[in-house]
Amino acid sequence: MDDIFKKKRLLYDRNEDLYFLTYNVILILSELGCTTEKGSFKDYRKLIFLVPIISDDKSTQLLINYYKSSKNPNKYIVKELNRIYYSSLETITLLRYLLLILERKNIIKIINEENKVNIVLLENEDVKRFIQSPIFFNEKTRINKIKKRIKSIKRLNYITFVDGFFKMNGVAIWEN
Repeated sequence: MDDIFKKKRLLYDRNEDLYFLTYNVILILSELGCTTEKGSFKDYRKLIFLVPIISDDKSTQLLINYYKSSKNPNKYIVKELNRIYYSSLETITLLRYLLLILERKNIIKIINEENKVNIVLLENEDVKRFIQSPIFFNEKTRINKIKKRIKSIKRLNYITFVDGFFKMNGVAIWEN
């Protein structure tokens, strides 16, 4: 039994876990106050980076320290930023799928604008109870640290975010 459990743990990738992605997306939208169309989360693609960043203290600190910063990252930090960037890109299809499911379940509303897709977290008693759970204290704390450092995080477009965090710090990005 222990061998089977160990093998399953080796095969587990939280970037492919819909539950992990779901609760982090809901927490991000909630803590950033994305509950109206005017206050929506602009350009959903940023979520592919924010989910792994808020899931780890070290990654959260990297964003806080190096987003549009004049600090020059060392090679280990650049390597970590590369890892975050490229592993996050692999989850974009899963995130799109998840957002469609959440919209069908009336948890979020997807708003299509000219060059981006925005998201609003809908009022829902189940979601409110979920968000209030003390289990997510660490994630909510990390989101609020990011919100304090990057006040416009929910309004930034995808390219501005990627340029200010990854490209500016030496990551070769795919986008123009």
